[in-house]
Amino acid sequence: MKIESFSVRTKPFPGESFWSFLLRLSSRNGIPILSLLNSLRTWENRYVQRADWGLLDFYPESIVDLPRLSQLSRRSVDELHSTSLYNLLKIFGVSEEVQRSRFLSGMLSDDYRFCPQCLSEKIPYYRLLWRLEAIAGCLAHRSRLLNECPNCHNPIRLRDVEHFNVCPYCGRTHSDSQTGRGEALDWDQQEWLYDAFKTLLASRDVRLEAPDVASRLLYVLGGCSETFSRENVEAALADSSTLPTLLQHARDSLSQKRTLHLSFLLQTLYGKGISMAEFLNVSIPQSFIESLKQDKVRKSEQLACLAPWCSGYHLPGTLVKTGTTLKRRKSGEVLFYYVACTECCCEYAVDDHGNLKERTYFIEGYRAFIQDGIPTAGIKEMARQIGMTEDKIRRCLAYFSIRQVMRSQDGGHANVDPSLLQNVLRSVRTGVPLKAIQTWECWDSYQQFLLYRFHPDVMRALIELKRPRPSKRIDAAANREEVREALESLLQRDQDVTISAVCEIVGVCPETIRNWGCNHYIAEMKERQKNIRSARMQHELYEKTDEYLAQRPTEKVAASELYKHLGVLRTVLWRSAPEITAYVMERLRRHNQGVSEQELGPV
Repeated sequence: MKIESFSVRTKPFPGESFWSFLLRLSSRNGIPILSLLNSLRTWENRYVQRADWGLLDFYPESIVDLPRLSQLSRRSVDELHSTSLYNLLKIFGVSEEVQRSRFLSGMLSDDYRFCPQCLSEKIPYYRLLWRLEAIAGCLAHRSRLLNECPNCHNPIRLRDVEHFNVCPYCGRTHSDSQTGRGEALDWDQQEWLYDAFKTLLASRDVRLEAPDVASRLLYVLGGCSETFSRENVEAALADSSTLPTLLQHARDSLSQKRTLHLSFLLQTLYGKGISMAEFLNVSIPQSFIESLKQDKVRKSEQLACLAPWCSGYHLPGTLVKTGTTLKRRKSGEVLFYYVACTECCCEYAVDDHGNLKERTYFIEGYRAFIQDGIPTAGIKEMARQIGMTEDKIRRCLAYFSIRQVMRSQDGGHANVDPSLLQNVLRSVRTGVPLKAIQTWECWDSYQQFLLYRFHPDVMRALIELKRPRPSKRIDAAANREEVREALESLLQRDQDVTISAVCEIVGVCPETIRNWGCNHYIAEMKERQKNIRSARMQHELYEKTDEYLAQRPTEKVAASELYKHLGVLRTVLWRSAPEITAYVMERLRRHNQGVSEQELGPV
């Protein structure tokens, strides 16, 4: 369906969302909104579905040919942009591909969130700010936004809405509800957020690169002093562990370009009582920028090994930096500056309090063994007494035995085969995984493998193998992006979206995909592919039906003949797509009725 012009034109209301504007425009012109979107879509290989509506308010040009819509609606492209988050994205855009920016992730709601009083206006419309999770209330009516029908209490999904003021499930009017009025909210915070978002959404020429955003934030957190003060910023931050990340952004030392998440910026500015307008207009002295670059963080050579049996115990100089700079554990703990001792091979990291923390468990095992004596009981009993896992105990025993720090359980020292040790070393240095080495048939037992795995030469080889900095930093965001690209590739090739197919493209196992937290991306893409294929099948069956009937203008057509031509069983089609079955049968009825009227002739 190609639209040449709109017979009725309208303009966006102040604060209206792009989706809302299109819904009103399509309704006033008697055009289904999906027909309107698909006539203006920029996608070549798929149709726009209801599930895609959420993208309209985020970045309209990812779906809609905006210049074409501008021509048809007689509204400027800039005016159309102002109904979406486009201007906000441009301010903080990491690159020209602003639609790929992830600094807003998790901040947009897929629910239909609304103020009943606002929808009772003469012409109801949907506000763009209602899409933002941070906006919880309506300032005009001092009421909490609702995300479910006040009558049937079903949560309302944006993609199901056809009329702003009517529940898509029970048909009741939202504006009749009094729910939400007077409910407790932090209205000072809501007013600040309203002002911040309106400032960001206003059309402006401001463009902030990631280093500039972080530098401005550090400047205002430090009290706008002429030079950077680590102590002042740490005192101002709610979580001081975020400072290393802020400094990396400010110094532009990240291997992959990205910007700070918007929620962190909003939370920090609100906590300091700084408006978004003040933040965007702040001017940073050159002296502050230079002091940022000169400030140095803790160096690995200032640290010393904490292992009591090590020759480098409390002597700086034995620790070397490994490839990892910073990691945030699932517990929320942040560790940075990963180091390892070249003498005893214990591994450490600096926590967010600046303390050196062992990442291995040998010091813990050493203290337990010294306190309780050399263990002579079985592994299970030792695990119960010491409070360590059985595997950790086995590893500690192998580690200390091969170094002759402690005798093995049989009272003797561990021995190794020099030729086998050289084979292990060669394999480690060429990148063979320890899991693969463990499967060698030469091992008499798991404990024998551990003696070689924790041999000082092998552990040093592993440390040296980790030391070169990777050319491309792999982090959680990069992993997720790689999975997304694999999914898009499968979609474009119309290849079945499965976890196996994604694993083959990315080169990892299903367990790794799960650990990356990407299973829900695969589930979403499966659903998206299903919708695309359904829309394509619907289009093809409609065309084949119309074409088949048009070729037989004077013949009555049996349903069995038509379905045979379509290549699908009627019962199967009815179960999967009843709307297509209804269309086919209606077209067949009208065709046969027309043939009958021709046979009877004029009355």
